[in-house]
Amino acid sequence: MNETIGVTEKGLRSRRSRELGVFMVLLILWFVAAAFLLLWGDQVYSFSTVLRVLFGEEVKGASYAVNTIRVPRVLVGTLAGFSFGAAGNVFQKMLRNSLASPDVMGITSGASAAAVFAMMVLGLSGMVVSMLALLGGILAASVILLISRTRTFSVNKMILTGIGVQAMLQAVINFIILKTSDYNISDALRWLSGSLNGVRMYDLSLFGVIVVVCVLIILFLGREIQILGLGEELPVTLGMNTKRSRTLLLYCAVILCAGTTAVTGPLSSVAFMSGPIASRLIKTGGAGTIHAGMVGAVIVLVSEAIGQFAFSARYPVGVVTGIIGAPYLIYLLTKMNSKG
Repeated sequence: MNETIGVTEKGLRSRRSRELGVFMVLLILWFVAAAFLLLWGDQVYSFSTVLRVLFGEEVKGASYAVNTIRVPRVLVGTLAGFSFGAAGNVFQKMLRNSLASPDVMGITSGASAAAVFAMMVLGLSGMVVSMLALLGGILAASVILLISRTRTFSVNKMILTGIGVQAMLQAVINFIILKTSDYNISDALRWLSGSLNGVRMYDLSLFGVIVVVCVLIILFLGREIQILGLGEELPVTLGMNTKRSRTLLLYCAVILCAGTTAVTGPLSSVAFMSGPIASRLIKTGGAGTIHAGMVGAVIVLVSEAIGQFAFSARYPVGVVTGIIGAPYLIYLLTKMNSKG
């Protein structure tokens, strides 16, 4: 008996050590990417200069560039990547399918369709567009849940319904762009590509609150994510209210995803890639919310650096994440097909 307990405790310590080690590596990668984006730009500043600005010292030229442009870009990019990563991980773990990502299932398309309608048809801008985008994502998720609802929960039906809704909403977006006036098409297309350009510190107010509240709820329900990921029968035998837990987790993930899309636009493939990458790194079978979020944050910041400085022209971060995600999607589909 004591020997069994000892083996169990040793396994638990090993699991925690691996999770901590992976987290520290991801944190270092995030720090390197964030530092690069703070130091590098049209004007390159030294590390000491950036530190002086961050601690409140007024440095001619550097203060505006760092405080107004670079710091908001890094903070919003970090929160956006973390949100998409955590939200995608919740969907994929609960629905037990790597394709069950918010951007594949139409959640981001719902937010995008609402934002494009607000900008190009209603002529709105600013916070109103962001709020409508958030509501659009929530509405899309509600429609998917309503259409896929049966007596017993069906993962496949929900995923297929989400893919169908995503295709329909993408058609709506294209229709709006084709039928409205030309003068604001560039703004809509820039937003739809997913970009950190133009973000400011005031974007962090409501966005930050949404991220903190939703992530805390998801972390609190981490055990439920793991149990729901084991199938439909086991949670019932354990006395879990599966409908309540699943609905709460899904809507928290939806609000995270839609709220992020409202600020940055749809950052393609971040939600789709982050969870599986985190699971492969930690290999412990845990909920992996924090690790998936950190993977998402690293992907966004690294992609932003690539888009801004790796080519002669500058590309929005969503374009780079989409290019990175496309080969992974092909690989995943090939792997799933080989398994039947």
